[in-house]
Amino acid sequence: MRIAKWIGLCALLALPGAAAGQQTPEQEQPAAPELPSRTIQTPANAKPLTAPILTVDQDVLFAASDWGNRTQRVLEQEGSKIETENQRLAAQLSAEEATLTEQRGTLDPAEFRRRAEAFDTRATEVRRQRAQVVQDLNAWAEADRAAFYRAALPLMGEMMQERNAVAVLDRRTVFVSMDAIDMTQDLVQRLNAELGDGSGTVPLPVLDGKQPREGAPDDR
Repeated sequence: MRIAKWIGLCALLALPGAAAGQQTPEQEQPAAPELPSRTIQTPANAKPLTAPILTVDQDVLFAASDWGNRTQRVLEQEGSKIETENQRLAAQLSAEEATLTEQRGTLDPAEFRRRAEAFDTRATEVRRQRAQVVQDLNAWAEADRAAFYRAALPLMGEMMQERNAVAVLDRRTVFVSMDAIDMTQDLVQRLNAELGDGSGTVPLPVLDGKQPREGAPDDR
């Protein structure tokens, strides 16, 4: 659950370079065709099937849970704040750069060079800090999701035992299955009842959106 779509950092983050050791077209191997999974429907009034193998969709399990919904809301809220701050900083730096350009004809060349170098240093630090804020939020989202699955595992084991199963497989890896062996929705209900939305399990880090002041140390 990454937040790239919520944050406009295109002008603030550098594009990654080409991957080392990238294969040439002659070296590339054709990818094996991906076989879609298929679920055979059972009657709507059918009882949960007792079976040795059960399935669960991990992504749906998280996204449909109260925990996952709370995580998504936090990402959207914090991502919106970060984007707003990025836009503010970009506008401020653009204005400062325009002012510096206007002063070029009136300043001593040495003084202009000193101011230009100071501006470049500060702009680089702003980019670094904004990139770190995004990394911190992404790291929190990953830790929060991992905590969800750790908390869900014992309850998944309980449901597996109740249905006399010996294994639970990721539904996306199964070619064909009866939908009666899928425990995703039933497990979501149990997780919501037992775990709630998981608020506070993984504390949200302090996301520092302050721009460093020229000539002042980093407040962090």
